Amino acid sequence: FSGNQLKMIACFLMLCDSIGFMLIENGVLYGLNPEYWSLALATELGQRWYTLARVLRFLGRMSFPIFAYLVAEGFIHTSNQRRYMIRMLLCAFISEVPFDLATRHVVFDPSYQNVCFTYVIALAALYFIRRARRYPLPVRLLIMALGAALAFLLRSDLGPVGVVLICLMYMLRNDRNAQLVTGAVVSAAESLGYYCISALSFVLIRFYNGKRGSFPMKYFFYIFYPAHMLAFYALVYFANR
Repeated sequence: FSGNQLKMIACFLMLCDSIGFMLIENGVLYGLNPEYWSLALATELGQRWYTLARVLRFLGRMSFPIFAYLVAEGFIHTSNQRRYMIRMLLCAFISEVPFDLATRHVVFDPSYQNVCFTYVIALAALYFIRRARRYPLPVRLLIMALGAALAFLLRSDLGPVGVVLICLMYMLRNDRNAQLVTGAVVSAAESLGYYCISALSFVLIRFYNGKRGSFPMKYFFYIFYPAHMLAFYALVYFANR
């Protein structure tokens, strides 16, 4: 697979997760209202919807390790790392309102932030890890730990585990086998509640050919991520008017 092909696969899997969570659980079943949720699950139709949501969310768990791997790859291959971080930071801020609308049904919820903030923190950690490449390994591990702690404090989606996974993908870039095994183990730990299904992402990553691909997709994710959440919120909003 080229990088673009992996990105498309990851976007499709993320779309599955979003349908399961944003459209079904927080839309059809309205998981934000405990009373409505209980009533919906008490019906046969509600159970069918819930089963479908679970299947979609199981598939969706495999998207994040692919994105994490591609973020590390992007940092390695970009011609301007600071500009890369700025683009991701802009995407994080632009996506926050769509994220809160789609997941919480409010314009802004400071208690939980979208996954792009995790990517920004991880990229900042990679920047300092790269600058500390001549220092002993514990220094680089400390930078990774500080990044994970910041993601925890910010409460960004998949925060500490996400930062750790991205940093490890970068730090192990010269040992392909160690990179794949470590990534699979961390991903399995992150998805324990989903029978460690995230680890399967590294079967796909194993076939990454190291090339970006001929089709230009540099800005695709930055548009797709907030746009699909806004679209899903609009569907739920107008369907329940």
